[in-house]
Amino acid sequence: MTSRAAWHAVAEFWPRAETSRFVRVSNIDFHVQVSGAGEDVLLLHGAGASSHSFSGLGARLSERYRVIAPDLPGQGFTTLLPVEAVGLVPFAHYMSELMSALEATPRWIIGHSAGAALGAQYALDTDTLPSGILCINAAFNPFGSIAAPLFSKTAKWFARSHWLPKALASPALRWRATGSMLADTGSAVDPLMSRCYDTLLGNPDHIAGTLRMMAGWDLPPLLRRLSSLQAPVWLAAADDDRTISPERSTSVAQDLPLARSVRIPGLGHLAHEEDPDVFDALFQKMVTKSSP
Repeated sequence: MTSRAAWHAVAEFWPRAETSRFVRVSNIDFHVQVSGAGEDVLLLHGAGASSHSFSGLGARLSERYRVIAPDLPGQGFTTLLPVEAVGLVPFAHYMSELMSALEATPRWIIGHSAGAALGAQYALDTDTLPSGILCINAAFNPFGSIAAPLFSKTAKWFARSHWLPKALASPALRWRATGSMLADTGSAVDPLMSRCYDTLLGNPDHIAGTLRMMAGWDLPPLLRRLSSLQAPVWLAAADDDRTISPERSTSVAQDLPLARSVRIPGLGHLAHEEDPDVFDALFQKMVTKSSP
């Protein structure tokens, strides 16, 4: 699914397709959705998703901001990269190059799950510090410090497999995988979003990109730098999240100088998909409190 041809095959039903464009950055063909006008807001999706995950929230935010929602490399419709080119630091660099190509300077960042960690990495590495970061069910240390090395090694083994993505994308497995994955999030998403995930999970390149992202997500160096992140970071944790417990997603608050934790009742891991209005309001509250 990481090609322009694949994009055109699904553009008819893809959320907010009218805002989509392709931007070439170095050897990466980025699929990115850009809409609205005003201060730049960068939306970063989690592993296994794409920019479609922010369609509801992006539509609301674009009434007041210029909203930029890219598909991360190897996922959605953006170029699949070699294993050695994938990682938090490289991805932050790719985002910086993409922002330059779009003549954008993100004033605000919203990151979901693994996208929250990427947002923090980007903020630490960029020349212009964002005014605030909203993290939704953040995956700064999803497996815990003890289990993380084991999961990382396993993910790296999977990431180098050529047959596994094709096997997982086969129709025999995909119809079960989509339903199981969504159920495991603790979220109830509408039929269109479910169709999008089913489309993504039917593409071996997207699966390979997800595995490579998981394998290359070296979190300990980022965690050691969080104390130097001098920007407000709001950690929103949904009570019904079955993927990352609220306690784990907010545990980094103690390492962040300007952190605030917020619990969201009645929603799961894909909380921003279930109720975009909740996060539109929460974002605006963060903006109000973080602005001079």
